[in-house]
Amino acid sequence: MTVIERLYDNAWYVANASPTARDQLAADVTRAWMEREAAMSDASRACSVSGVSPARSALALSLHNATQAGYDRARSRAAEAARCTDIVAGHAFSVRREMHPQSAMVVEVASCTLVRRASLSVGGRGEEWYAVLYDPQGRHRDTFTTTLGTDPWEAFHRACEWIVTGLL
Repeated sequence: MTVIERLYDNAWYVANASPTARDQLAADVTRAWMEREAAMSDASRACSVSGVSPARSALALSLHNATQAGYDRARSRAAEAARCTDIVAGHAFSVRREMHPQSAMVVEVASCTLVRRASLSVGGRGEEWYAVLYDPQGRHRDTFTTTLGTDPWEAFHRACEWIVTGLL
């Protein structure tokens, strides 16, 4: 599990999936950027004035560093929220779809908080969906292939369920 996955749990991703929440995160980024710019201006003024105490310069630089960190956190939260595209059965997923000639399709599904992921593919309409399931923490093997039927909706949901539970 990566550090960013530890910082955000599934409930956070689900709560920030709505357009309103994403707009709020974007507004937070703008607000943090404005605060950072103001702190940077104050720091440069404090350091350039002759006869200013070293303590005042240090305080101005410290505030600049704090606002820079706040800006970086706001950008990170907005980027993480944008990474998760779908909520399925109360769990946040990042889903990427690729269409190929003759109705072939590949769907990459990854949890926003778990390490399991799935790659679904189909040759054309009405054909069998194949899934390559990746579990880097699997006991016996980390990858296996299975079929998920001809219904695209059912195949997608079965893959999502496997990612969350580890069971097909």
